[in-house]
Amino acid sequence: MEEAITDMTDPYVLFEQARKRSPNPFSQKTVIADTEIWGHVMSDLSSLNQHIDLAIEQAISDVRQEFSNQLGIAIKGDRGTGKSHVIHRVWKKIEKQGGAVFAYIPPCNTSNRIQSHVRFYLSESFNHQDVHKTTQWQKLAIAAMLTLKGTEYEEKYRDYLEKSAQVKQLKKYIQQTNVAKSDLFGFFDDLAESILENQPQLDFYFLKAVLLSLLTPVKEAQLALSWIRGDETLGTHELGLPQQSDAKSIWMIQQICKLAKVASLPVVICFDQLDSVEPDTESGDSPAQTIARCIDQIYSQCSNVILLCCVISDTWREIKHMGSGIPNRVGQRQVTANPPNEEEMLELVRLRLSWFYETNNLNPNDYPPLYPLEEEQIKMIANSFAGVRSLLEECAKKFELDKAISTLEVKKKKVQEIYSELSSKVSIPMNDDTKLAEVISLTMKMIPDEGTGNVIVNKVEPLKSSSHNLHLIISGYDQLQNKDVKIGVRVCETNQYRTFNAVMTRLLKYETYKITRGCLVRSTPVPKTWKSSQILKQELEKEKGGEVVDNFKKDDIKALVALETMYSQAENYGFEKQELINLIKDLKLAANNPLLDEILSTPV
Repeated sequence: MEEAITDMTDPYVLFEQARKRSPNPFSQKTVIADTEIWGHVMSDLSSLNQHIDLAIEQAISDVRQEFSNQLGIAIKGDRGTGKSHVIHRVWKKIEKQGGAVFAYIPPCNTSNRIQSHVRFYLSESFNHQDVHKTTQWQKLAIAAMLTLKGTEYEEKYRDYLEKSAQVKQLKKYIQQTNVAKSDLFGFFDDLAESILENQPQLDFYFLKAVLLSLLTPVKEAQLALSWIRGDETLGTHELGLPQQSDAKSIWMIQQICKLAKVASLPVVICFDQLDSVEPDTESGDSPAQTIARCIDQIYSQCSNVILLCCVISDTWREIKHMGSGIPNRVGQRQVTANPPNEEEMLELVRLRLSWFYETNNLNPNDYPPLYPLEEEQIKMIANSFAGVRSLLEECAKKFELDKAISTLEVKKKKVQEIYSELSSKVSIPMNDDTKLAEVISLTMKMIPDEGTGNVIVNKVEPLKSSSHNLHLIISGYDQLQNKDVKIGVRVCETNQYRTFNAVMTRLLKYETYKITRGCLVRSTPVPKTWKSSQILKQELEKEKGGEVVDNFKKDDIKALVALETMYSQAENYGFEKQELINLIKDLKLAANNPLLDEILSTPV
């Protein structure tokens, strides 16, 4: 009996039990995803690459003091040297101390959409709150209002200005004093016009949309921000906002930079993971070239902006060989990320182990330092000039309990852990049809050879992008009906029935695309008030044998985005891309996805 009690309290027994049931601390969050840029990083060393932090701080100061109107900074370094950790720290400092506004732009592989892509994610980035629970949009709106101080309009808006320090109080007061919708819209029209008297460089409609963000999260604020993002959204006309096109994306970025300048807040735009997507199928440009051209356009047409670009050596060589002075603007200033030294490596391991101890309620004082690893092991890895990811991979192997587990099983376990981690935190680009289609197209290629939804997938063919064209065609064999199938797929998240009808009309042209079935994918049902759309939907389903998939759960697409993220960053996770696809097939991670199954299965 005494022996049983001893076993239950023996710290080494408790450790082994924790090691069996818990994730490997060295396999967790080995790559910084965009959600971690905004949130929490598991193991960050503020001392690592501090020279880059200082260089960015200096750039922000130079632009704020107007020593420079715009700056391009290339952050160079091999994979795993901590570039994304630096970007995370830049945001965290802005979140706490202000001094700038910050946007993070994920990769884009379609050159003709890059400007609207940047506009969309810049707008999304400004929805993030600082430590005072104020969004970056609201911060700009309040700064615009404060320009009324000392003007002839100060007395008129005095009560509002006095409440501007607390955005919740200001919002409540605006709503209380302008109860009717017509009064509310009139208030924002008058406010924007008053501000423009002394800030004529700003656009009235843009300024009004930003001011409406003060009402977040009410409908009017959401519609206004959708307009800034470039979304097609029903209801923006109610706000008095004009229609616009993707062609105005750079103009919108200019407006953002101008308004931020009014607030004395430089705009920091970070482009990361330039090598994580495939080349553009139409232009042949690499992602790095696509981003570099976009940075060059923003640099040339906007002021009050700092453009950060994280690149590995091969990516930087691609940019260096571009003409027209592009490399000089993208890398106007250059900094290099360095791998951690021996002591920093040891500290990273301590941080990971501390997480494991804390998660499992273990007392670290009950074990030797760095248990179950040894300091000499870590120093040997550090002295081999390994990066952070190499260190974590080696420590993960040494931390594994069962040494008899095959290499394949270890890899499968790692894939499953990364997939589970990403599935809970990736962001879903629900308003980006092209991106959603790219996710579906890629993950269709991860279906096992035996198929899913009774369909064996033989080929997935992405189509050239156009406003209403199909996104992809899936060729396969229907095992239930014993026949070949070609499924044309279009993602259409629009809130405009005219756009929806144009897409449906194209999808119904089976002969043009040589397809046997059409499938339209959207996250919300087709509104019953769209009478003409309902007729087209019925034609697709009843006459053409196609379907509209509009009943999938967001978790289904989130799981696919997780798989796409793993693939795009395969090398960062320590996999070859084809190797990762094979492991995903073996684990049936794509095959078990209800959305892919619904697209492939015969409509009932």
